[in-house]
Amino acid sequence: MNLFLNKLSFIFTSIWVGGLWTMLMVTYVIFNIMPSTYIAGVMVSNLFSYINIFGIITLVLALIYGFHIESIRFFKKMQAWLALIILVIVCISFFGINPILEALKLEAFPKEVMESVFANRFSAWHGIASIAYLIQCILGVFFLLKSR
Repeated sequence: MNLFLNKLSFIFTSIWVGGLWTMLMVTYVIFNIMPSTYIAGVMVSNLFSYINIFGIITLVLALIYGFHIESIRFFKKMQAWLALIILVIVCISFFGINPILEALKLEAFPKEVMESVFANRFSAWHGIASIAYLIQCILGVFFLLKSR
């Protein structure tokens, strides 16, 4: 049973980390295909929400599984700390930064946020979110390698 859970955890982690990197390409394609940046932004925002929720579930399950197998010794491993750091980044992005970006979009409506007085604040928060996401992608690869 433990071998099955280990493999299942690795599969979920692989899907999640692959999804993180895929979202970089998907975002680029959507913004280049869609005629409206507003619609593209809404689509991409929803996709990021789904990948973040999947990431939170995957990381929590990985932490629970690791703790179940190795008890408190699990937190001496790099894998546990990577999972915790990534989980914190995902939660900050999902519950902290994304609501700020959404609020700025709503305040700018019916204009596009980049055509409003909120453009500078939106750009700054979007930059922070992008850096957090890139860190998440890179640490996700290391987490995946340590999970092996």
